[in-house]
Parts: sequence; C-alpha cells; structure tokens
Amino acid sequence: MREKAQKKSLFYRFIDRVEILGNKLPHPFYLFSMLIVVAVVLSVLFAGVSVTYEKAQSGGTGAEMVTVTVLNLLNKGTITDLTENMYSIYYSFSPMMMMGLLMLSIGLCEQVGFFAALIKRTIAGAKPVFVFAIVSFIAINANTASNAGILGCTAVAAAVFASMGYNPWLGILLAYAAGNAGMSANVFVGNLDVLLSGINESVVSALGMDTSTVHVLQNWYFMGTCAVVLTAAYTWITVKFVRGYIGEAKDLSRLNIDSAEKDLTEAERRGLRNSGIAALVYLAVLVVICLPKNSVFRADDGSIVPSSPLLKSVLTLLFLFFLVTGAAYGRTVGKIDNWNKLPKLLSNSLSSMQNFMVIALPASVFIYLFNASNIPTVLGVKGAELLRSANIHGFALLVMIALLTLFLNLFMTSGSSKWMILAPIFIPMFLAIGFSPALTTVAYRIGDSTTNAIAPISTDIALIVGLLDKYNTDKDKIPGMGTVFAGCLPYAIVTFIVEILLLLVWWIFNLPLGPGVEMFI
Repeated sequence: MREKAQKKSLFYRFIDRVEILGNKLPHPFYLFSMLIVVAVVLSVLFAGVSVTYEKAQSGGTGAEMVTVTVLNLLNKGTITDLTENMYSIYYSFSPMMMMGLLMLSIGLCEQVGFFAALIKRTIAGAKPVFVFAIVSFIAINANTASNAGILGCTAVAAAVFASMGYNPWLGILLAYAAGNAGMSANVFVGNLDVLLSGINESVVSALGMDTSTVHVLQNWYFMGTCAVVLTAAYTWITVKFVRGYIGEAKDLSRLNIDSAEKDLTEAERRGLRNSGIAALVYLAVLVVICLPKNSVFRADDGSIVPSSPLLKSVLTLLFLFFLVTGAAYGRTVGKIDNWNKLPKLLSNSLSSMQNFMVIALPASVFIYLFNASNIPTVLGVKGAELLRSANIHGFALLVMIALLTLFLNLFMTSGSSKWMILAPIFIPMFLAIGFSPALTTVAYRIGDSTTNAIAPISTDIALIVGLLDKYNTDKDKIPGMGTVFAGCLPYAIVTFIVEILLLLVWWIFNLPLGPGVEMFI
C-alpha cells in the first residue's frame, strides 16, 4: 500500500524524505549531546545581546519591564551549577518522571493481558475509523490534565492499538500529535486557559482597560469547535494517509501482547468482571474523597476545574487505577498466581524505559543549558519586534501571528512562557487597530499548537522515540526522530490549515470567541 501511494503522491514522497533525513540524524543520545555543544557555542557568539520588554504576570497582577541578555554559558556559575546539580537536572526531567511512574502500571496491564481482553470485550471488530476518532478526541482533550495527560494517553493508545492488532506506532503518533494540538483545541477548560487569561489580565489592567472580558472562557467557543472539527480531520487523515504510510504491524509477537481477534475465555470474562468491580470501587472512593468542599483534591476555593490538586494528581491517580485493575485481572486469570510475582511484573514494566532513560541524560542537560542561555527569550522578543515593523493589515495579521508563534515554538516550547513575552507586545499593538485581546490570543494559540509535536527540542521527543522502539513490530526498522517528525507532520499541517480556516469563518461572520467575548473592540 505504501509503495503504491508513494508512486501517486508527491506528499508521500516528501514525508518519506522527512523520515529518511530525520533518521539519518545521530542516535538521540548523540544528537542531544551535539545540541549541548551548539547551545554553548551560540551562547558564546551572541553573549551580551539583550532585549528589553514588558513581561506579563500569569496571575493578573500587572506587568514589569525586563531586560534579558544572552548569557555566555562558559562561566563559573553555570558550570558549577551544572556539575553540582547534574543528578537533580537529570532525575527532575519531567517526561522521564511522569512516564516512569505511569509505565509501571500500564506495563502490568499489558503483561497480564488486561488490555487485550478489554478490547475483545468492547471495540474489537469496530471499524478503524471509529477507533481513530475515539483516540483523536480523547487525546485532543487530554491536555486538561496538562502534559501528563497527553503522555498518558499516548502510552495507553500504543497498548490498545497493539491489542487490537493494529500497528502500535499509529496509535503513538496519532495520540501524541492530537494531544499536542489539544494544547489549544479543547472542549474543557484547562490549566493553559487559566495561565493565558491571567497573562492577558495583567496586560489589559496595565493599560487601564476593562478586564471583564478577559477570563478563562475567553476562547472557549472557538477552541471547543476546533476540538470537534480536528477530531474529524485527524480521523480522515489517519485513514486516508497516515495509516497507509506507517503500514500495518509486521510481527505483534515481538511485543508479547495477545491479539484481540479471538473470543474471550471464561477466565478472561471473570478477570474483566473482577477488574471492573475493582475499578468501580476505586472510582467510588475517589468520588467520596472529592465530595467535601474542603477535600484535599479541591482548590482552595472549593472548585475542581479548571485547576485543582485533583487535576494535578492525574498521573498518580492513573497509575493507581491501572495498578488496581491490572492486579485484579492478573490475579483472576492466574497471571499473578502469588503476590510475590507482582513486583517482578512491575520491574519488567520499568525495563521498557531503559532506552529513554539513557537519552534523557543529554536531553535534560541541553534543555537546562539552552534555557539558561536566555537565547529562546531573546529570539521571541526579536521575532515580535520584526512582526510589529511589518506593514501587514487585516486577517493577514492574525495569520502572521500564528506563523511567528509556529516558528518560535520550534525553539521555545512552553506556551505560557512565550505568551508572557509576546502578550505585552501584541495585545496593545492590535488593540490599536480594534482586535480584542481574546482574538490576538486565539491567533497565538493556533501557532502554538501546530508545531508542538514536531519541535526538535521538545522534551517529549526522546520519550516518543523510546515508545516507538518499545512497540516496534518490524525487526528491520529502527525508529528515530525522523519517524516522529514524519508521522506527526501531516497532523501538524492539518492542524494549522483547519484552525486558520475556522478563524476565517469567525472573522467573516464576526462570531463571539467565548461567553461575552467579541472579536473586535
């Protein structure tokens, strides 16, 4: 299928070339080691270059003038800080910490056959388009639980696809790409909405303007629509292009995961029943804990959304959920014939993280040094100043904001940090021509979501390469960064096109962006 499509489609050949060139890059361990050297060299070359800008605060408490200078990394303070705290920089590397915990219990569920049995009981035999749509929608909205939700969804999608007999690489790339686009498109209110609205409030209040329309729902109508439309778009491109490009699973036996094509045995039925009971008890206990207004899982004001200890604890709660259900299933079907076998299965689960743990060492050091150099911040401010000096008007301005953010996101992946730099520049600039702060924010969010999955310096890329290696069904193929870039690039292109077209619809019909929030002032 892939060869035929390549002969007919120039885009297939382009994506294939992206993968080939990307995989010609050194092993991620050496690539991130080389990037450390690049960061140091750039810091030496551009040391002393500075920018002064108005930085917004995330809590709506105003803004302050800040001067940032590129720091030469070859100084005593940085070097000694790195050498003295190397262990902390490495072990605090967030993707490794998050996935190390989650993979313990997900790996347990895989080894005892829980996912395979669950698929056979539920969606086995369902049309692929239905499965792809479910995964797309869940992944898009997974960022309500921040980055942990995206990575958790990606790991689960890999196991589910393998259990269904699909290529697990397809599940990984679909969930990872959709989840990163969901950093903006979401039917729920998430932590990013809180952060961005707080930054906007700081800027607007500093301008002496009314802040009543700057709230967490300022972009909700638009972003909620994006989540639904992107689900359809991702499903379509997965069926029409990505599945054919990735190809079908070659040898699922390499993963030691049972296929979901055969009927359930009596033991599997009892296992699912007991794991279901365990899951219900677990969820019931969690609900009971959350009910009191002063619950430990509620925010100080008694709320749960958009930000609370419950949402911040989602990774721990997912770990416990899969641990409870996996253990109940494994004990019933005899895969855990005695409780001393449970630690061994958990140990086997963690072994799948070994490759990523090696890659994480230079990756964590690079991210630390690159941020310490202040290069990403200077780059962001310079880019904003360049856009301000361009003679562009109307809807094209929104497209340019999205394109600039798209580019900056390749080097500075924190959405809130970029907006703290750009908001004090963009919001007053576009207020002068009638753009509401919410409209400017939407354009920014479109660009910010587009390249998340293909940003070379993303802290998650090495993890995704590790997952691809763990779920590799083709002994003749070695996954690399090129595999991630090629697999996610179609989704990135679709994300930008779909969201820009939706913004054009909003522009033409002057639709509200959120409750009480108009596009123009």
